[in-house]
Amino acid sequence: MDMTYNTPDKEDNVETLLLFPDMNNRTLHYTFSHSTSLLFATQFAQIALLVTKKTAFENMCSQGFVQKGYTFASHSLGEYSAPASNADVLYISALVNVVFYRGLTMQCAVEHNFQNSLNYAMCVVNPFCSPNSQ
Repeated sequence: MDMTYNTPDKEDNVETLLLFPDMNNRTLHYTFSHSTSLLFATQFAQIALLVTKKTAFENMCSQGFVQKGYTFASHSLGEYSAPASNADVLYISALVNVVFYRGLTMQCAVEHNFQNSLNYAMCVVNPFCSPNSQ
């Protein structure tokens, strides 16, 4: 109930809001929902991506595709999956908690329309693929 996030108000002042404003001491449960599916909600999509990345990395390691002493770089959500895959700095359960909170904050910080949808989406870009190749 005490989880909060910061967001700019209409005058660009930082406003601290509750992530679960409808919860109180009498709330028995909370149900997440999304008009399309929960995988379209950032807090769940990012966990799915994180677990998929970590699993793919471990699969590549088990098949000998990752050399010892290699260099590994990442960005955004990858900043969580890369250290977890390379160095096991966090247990997967702790990592999922951190990424869930990160995704939930992102989901709540952006204004939604009347259908609870966003005008934003995530995408994957392959810098080595030309626009005309398939």
